[in-house]
Amino acid sequence: MPTPASWLDATTPIRNGMVHWPDNAPVHVKKTLSIATGAAANVTEVSMSAHTGTHVDAPLHFTPHAGDTTTLDLARLMGPARVVAISDPKSISLAEVQRLAIEPGARLLFRTRMSDSEWSTIPFQPDFVALDGDAALFLRDAGVVCVGVDYLSVGKADAHHALLDAGICVIEGLALQHIAPGDYEMLCLPLKIVDSDGAPARVLLRPQ
Repeated sequence: MPTPASWLDATTPIRNGMVHWPDNAPVHVKKTLSIATGAAANVTEVSMSAHTGTHVDAPLHFTPHAGDTTTLDLARLMGPARVVAISDPKSISLAEVQRLAIEPGARLLFRTRMSDSEWSTIPFQPDFVALDGDAALFLRDAGVVCVGVDYLSVGKADAHHALLDAGICVIEGLALQHIAPGDYEMLCLPLKIVDSDGAPARVLLRPQ
């Protein structure tokens, strides 16, 4: 009987001083209590934007009074998913997504040139590979339920609106450096934060 494939971690580690969106709060991870200095336990304080590292956007991110992270449809964040290699070094374009065989209910994770480096450990890259607005509309109309990208943002406001306004879950900041294109089972569980427009998430992929 074949051995089940192991889960692969597609989560960007949170570390002190890591890259963050320029106008967002920086990342601070520090010990507030330490056994080494006489405390009974080690206690860590974490301060950061909700859109740090691997995270899920909520509709509230771009639309006032829309749903926060507690309203996310977790069924859209768990199940079959496909990691897609993007060859265009500038964007996830309409031409790229039109070549894909997309069935309604698909979850697509885009692996771009950003995954050629450990991007979270180097300064912010303003020329990151983003999803074009017309490509986002195509994915919406094709019935995609989840879109993931390997940098801090899926794209400009038009791409966000095309996806979030349609109830499509958006995962940003995936760690796909060691994840090959192909079919996977995905588990993505964002933190349940009241009134938040985004939430850090742990994302696991198991080859199918």
